[in-house]
Amino acid sequence: MQPRGYLTFVSRQWNLITALFELNKEGPIDQYSLLQAIRRHDPETDAFSFIETLVSYTVLSQIFTSQTLYTLGDLTEQIVEDLLSEQQLGLSESIRVHMSQFDMLSIRLTKAVEARDADALSRVIKKINKQTQTIKRQTRHDYKAIENLVAESKKKDTAIPLKQRYADILDAWDQYIAPMGEMIDPWSAFDQNTDKVINRLEKAVETLERGGSLTGERDKIHIAKQMLIDMRMTVLGRFKLSRELLQPLYEVARLNSRVTRGTSIVLDYLRKNKFQKIESMATLNWFSRERSPLISHDLVLLKYYAGYKNIKENPAPPISMLSEQDKAERFSRISVPLDRHSIIQEIRSALPIKDGMQWAIQRYPEFSTGKILDIVLLMMTEKTFRVKKSRTKTYQTPTHGIHGFSIKVENA
Repeated sequence: MQPRGYLTFVSRQWNLITALFELNKEGPIDQYSLLQAIRRHDPETDAFSFIETLVSYTVLSQIFTSQTLYTLGDLTEQIVEDLLSEQQLGLSESIRVHMSQFDMLSIRLTKAVEARDADALSRVIKKINKQTQTIKRQTRHDYKAIENLVAESKKKDTAIPLKQRYADILDAWDQYIAPMGEMIDPWSAFDQNTDKVINRLEKAVETLERGGSLTGERDKIHIAKQMLIDMRMTVLGRFKLSRELLQPLYEVARLNSRVTRGTSIVLDYLRKNKFQKIESMATLNWFSRERSPLISHDLVLLKYYAGYKNIKENPAPPISMLSEQDKAERFSRISVPLDRHSIIQEIRSALPIKDGMQWAIQRYPEFSTGKILDIVLLMMTEKTFRVKKSRTKTYQTPTHGIHGFSIKVENA
């Protein structure tokens, strides 16, 4: 198949192809439905011969050679989705594979640097760059799919019960937002894996510098590292927007749910510091369960309980190269991954803390604003600490301004 011939055919048969796209949403297209669609589009066409033409251009794929069932070709489906803004969510299903590939590629890059194999190094860098572009493209694709989903849900007849009207919203939350959140929230697999790959690239640059390599090779690795950082920010930023876009409708859809009513009660007790009341009403032992390293990246609890509602992004700072001393200090701070227990131990060793937010910002300068907020929320929810709120202040992290309470942390 020649690309020009394929694109010309798709352009000429666009109306038919969009009709087949709609049929394909319902599942495999049987031959009778396919013949009807072709004859509606052009009654004069020999429909059986035209099916063969569609297959030859890979617009259609035959599922089984002995049966008359067809699906839209992958490339054609992707083109129609993009042009009609009919994107489907997909990154949550493939992100683990992408992470594994990044890990493998960074190991191959390290080996190429150690072996002084310039060709292998160039190939690996190209693959890393292509991988980051693929993830960014899928991230934008997913965000557009969420936008379309929300828009379609709002158009539905209000006489339809909420749970039916917003069934797709509930599915998207359970099948996309929830699993993606587990993967990319602070200290989760995506964050740790990306940090690990970036560290390998930085160490590869140091190895090349010691070996007196050409500047061009080091620059290529620097560019790959910046693309990884940009990819991470794109994934986190787009996912945050997707979650914020979907959450209001998701909560409305579950408005009459017992789970939602129970959550409202828990949040009310949190605001009143009644942790024992929460434990007494719980059917599960919430506070002794294994949980992810700190607390969810979602700021709902912080807004309800801690009062940090105004969090604004600062203008992006200029990118500067780290000196050797700065690199050594940075690696010494992040060489050991921190978990919930480690953070609690560090907080306890620093007690009493006059200003919890300022302490966290200064103690962990390399951490993202989300991780800093997690640490503050941990101070406020850990039963062995006593927290006193005082006047509101404005704090600055490298990327955000935060307006909220100053908190003093002591032993309970």
